[in-house]
Amino acid sequence: MNRPELDYYAVLDMPRNASKEQITLAYRRLAVRLCPHRDKKYEQDFVPLAQEGKLTHLSPMGEVKQWAYINMAFDVLGNDLYRAIYDRYGEAGLFEGVMLPNGYFPPYQYHGDHMKIYEEVFASYSPYANIIDAVTNPPSLYATREHGIGVRHKDANTERIIHLSLEEIRTGCVKLMHVWRQEIVDIKESRLEKRKHTLKLNIQPGTTAGTRFCFKEEGDRYPTTIPGDIIFIVADKPHPEFERRNMHDLVYRHSITLAQAFTGFIFYVNTLDKRQLKIVITDVVCPGYQKIVPLEGLPKCRNLDAVTSIKHANKRFEEFGDLIIEFNYIFPKYLTTEMKVMTRNFFNEFHKLELQLEAEEQKHMS
Repeated sequence: MNRPELDYYAVLDMPRNASKEQITLAYRRLAVRLCPHRDKKYEQDFVPLAQEGKLTHLSPMGEVKQWAYINMAFDVLGNDLYRAIYDRYGEAGLFEGVMLPNGYFPPYQYHGDHMKIYEEVFASYSPYANIIDAVTNPPSLYATREHGIGVRHKDANTERIIHLSLEEIRTGCVKLMHVWRQEIVDIKESRLEKRKHTLKLNIQPGTTAGTRFCFKEEGDRYPTTIPGDIIFIVADKPHPEFERRNMHDLVYRHSITLAQAFTGFIFYVNTLDKRQLKIVITDVVCPGYQKIVPLEGLPKCRNLDAVTSIKHANKRFEEFGDLIIEFNYIFPKYLTTEMKVMTRNFFNEFHKLELQLEAEEQKHMS
């Protein structure tokens, strides 16, 4: 069933040649009056223009329907592409889709979230937000004889890299970080002095590289600014034997001879927490072979809130990554002629035995 097309320009009470700025202003004027979250008591005090042009083409409708229409109209007219299609093909072309020179424009569909449009235009939940925030959360001010009176702005944050060993990550630790910062040393706020300040870092077991520890407003103190944050960023310190992989797995590389690769072997791995693991290899160690020892990697870090962390303070970590053992092959650096002949004869005999074994297996299977 055909329905009359909606005139979006009439909805916003704007001519078709209106600029984008004029359309935005018209939407703002209507939105201030129609937003369901407004406080009518302060409407006239905060935005006197809200009463201008109150009689529009939508006035006979209820405010809820007017609110829906103005948001849909601005969603179209506030977008350059949607507006161009609407101007040329009308609402039907907008909803049905049209073929453009650079490709097909799919049918437009309004998402229905009126407050999304509203917040994009006002950059806030309320057109009065700036005024309300200034009253309920006033800016920090400074007043000194030297600098006069003004608004204190926050200094830039300071970021530092902290390198942790895998042993520290395995068990967790406490780091005392000493920083030097400017501090005000007299009541008149006229003299500054560099002083050492200590910050305490609680490193949880399994803390991952890239974790940021933020100390709010612990930077330099100046009379006219708000101190910036000090941020410590975790990085892994290189380890002589292990390497972290996939956040919680540990990689250990073991060198073996060709004889060990063929016949199997036993070796021991000293863990980060001072234990010794006995590793038995009975498989043929082919290129790319890995031996995985479950739950012998790093603990999986848990980001707990304060209450939960207190409840679990005395509980042991049950979730760990794996220990992944990779192998490097030790090849002889030089072979004499006699050694080459012996090796060639060995592999020839070895190949004959392989063929005999395959023949016996096929015989048993048939």
